[in-house]
Amino acid sequence: MRQAPRQAGPDREKITDPAAANSVTLAAHREPRASASTAPALLVDAPHASSPSPRRRTRRALLRGLPLSLALACSHGAPSGPAVAAGPETTSPSGHAPPASSSSSAGGVSQPRAEAITKKIMEAVAAARGLPITGGVAVEVLSRGDVRLFAEKSMYEHHSRDEIRLFTRIEASLGVLPPGADGEQILLDMLELGVMGIYEPKKKAMLIGTHVSESQLDMVVGHEIAHGLQDMHFDLLRLQKPIPGDSDAETARTFLVEGDAQAAYLAWVSGPNGLNAIPPEVLATVGDQALSLASMLDHPILNRSLQLPYADGAATVAALVRSKGWAAVDALYRDLPTTSEQMLHIDKLVAREPAIAVTAEPKALAAALPEHALVWQDTLGESTLLCMLADSVPTSDARAAAAGWGGDRLLVFDRKAGPDVTPLVVGLVAWDSEADAREFEAAFNKYLMDRMPTTSMVRRRGDRVLFATGIPQGAGGALDPAAWNAFPAPIRTKGQGA
Repeated sequence: MRQAPRQAGPDREKITDPAAANSVTLAAHREPRASASTAPALLVDAPHASSPSPRRRTRRALLRGLPLSLALACSHGAPSGPAVAAGPETTSPSGHAPPASSSSSAGGVSQPRAEAITKKIMEAVAAARGLPITGGVAVEVLSRGDVRLFAEKSMYEHHSRDEIRLFTRIEASLGVLPPGADGEQILLDMLELGVMGIYEPKKKAMLIGTHVSESQLDMVVGHEIAHGLQDMHFDLLRLQKPIPGDSDAETARTFLVEGDAQAAYLAWVSGPNGLNAIPPEVLATVGDQALSLASMLDHPILNRSLQLPYADGAATVAALVRSKGWAAVDALYRDLPTTSEQMLHIDKLVAREPAIAVTAEPKALAAALPEHALVWQDTLGESTLLCMLADSVPTSDARAAAAGWGGDRLLVFDRKAGPDVTPLVVGLVAWDSEADAREFEAAFNKYLMDRMPTTSMVRRRGDRVLFATGIPQGAGGALDPAAWNAFPAPIRTKGQGA
């Protein structure tokens, strides 16, 4: 059984006002003959950052389909983030203050100031990342309202309104959005409130919100300009296209693009030693905080799914850089990671461990559900399951229960006569071992029982776990045997568990 990352030690810093700041703080750490210092806070300004006001736990929003595509588009085409934001006294992971811009201004950034600082920062980040500047990046300043308009346009670039409504209903079926929720408005509200910076590859431009303060400017530009460098060398537009039926592969790309940009920013602000100045435990703590602190926000699963690419993605990229150098990160753009598992576990990434091929034969299930029709197929992936489990069990337990993921497949059925508020979702997850499957079964059953005890089920056979949500009244008895028949036993290759 794979071990989940260890929690950092007792010197971990705690966020003082997560609701107001909507941030996670890098752990304090001591360097030889130096006092403890706190690295820049990571402001969640990526596409699904939540409203600042905390709220008691309700049903959560799960990134499926649209959100995953939008999160990727926001990395390189739609609102990107999160660049990093912190107060003027914030220090870098190595204890050094970030490069100074000028005195702080409460009035936000101006177009001339944004243009003036971008070239200087691009040169510094390019040197830290090892990517030569081969083109220019235009700079534009836009209001929150402009951010919302940009996000709305990007939202429909690859998906229709009907698809977005379906994705929202699937999230509701999985217990992470209230039935009848307006997913479009939830996402646009999050974007308008949370986005600070955008890199737009079509225009080769970096867009900065007018609400970014002078003290935040270096950090917002530092992250976003790394996307500009990526685009110069790796063509980010090609990564923007959805992968139908494999949302987990889209998530893996998001982890790479955002983790790389965040690691490049951290390498710059950490000084001459770059990422070597940041102990791995510090970045591990950021990931744990991204999981735990999201519970204080609206739509915590959306927030977790949003934050992890910047936290765990940066940790994995940093580990790869420390062991093999930045050239190994460059190589990932030529041979893209295919699962979020690879981007959550450096050993799985280096080994390029493939997913266990979970195939589906929907006809076997459709025959037992004559009033329903198949409307969607997809994958979940370890990252999505981790963000769900963290809603019901402690962070360390969620990581342990999600680790050992092997592969999965999801089938979505709607009633032919007229869709229910939530569709029927049936999925199967294959695990590396029976012990991994048992651990997940217990945690996932708790998650579902917390949210939908009368419309869900979890079953296990050896190292496979079957689940269903949004079960129509009276259909539960027919589901169990028919659902198993819809997922033939996967054929495992060497190194993929039993």
